[in-house]
Amino acid sequence: VALYRELGVERRDVEGRKRAFLRNYELFDAPHVAFIGMHKSFGSSVVVDVGIYLGQLMLALTAHGIASCPMGSLRNYPDVVRRELDVPEDIGILVGLCFGYEDPDAPANRTRTTREALDANVVFHE
Repeated sequence: VALYRELGVERRDVEGRKRAFLRNYELFDAPHVAFIGMHKSFGSSVVVDVGIYLGQLMLALTAHGIASCPMGSLRNYPDVVRRELDVPEDIGILVGLCFGYEDPDAPANRTRTTREALDANVVFHE
């Protein structure tokens, strides 16, 4: 919702929302994309490991002044990714990671959302 609002797309603008969603597949003009996958025989616990890796990769990119954006929508067409990048059939595509130097004037990069307080999501035990 916040992204569409920043892009000037109203909630009831069905065609505008479709156009905005399709920007995912244009990588929001990011110059690079990496696809993160894992062997299909691995279980759900490995997905957690891959998520940790993805977060660390994003932090490393940030440390070098490179912006990144994980995009779950890029897993929607795994056959295209496999064909274009010669990814074996036994590798499941989990997420795409777009990256490059940030354009602070791009509407998508101006989107800010609020977060719930930590104690609304985490329980600490002493």
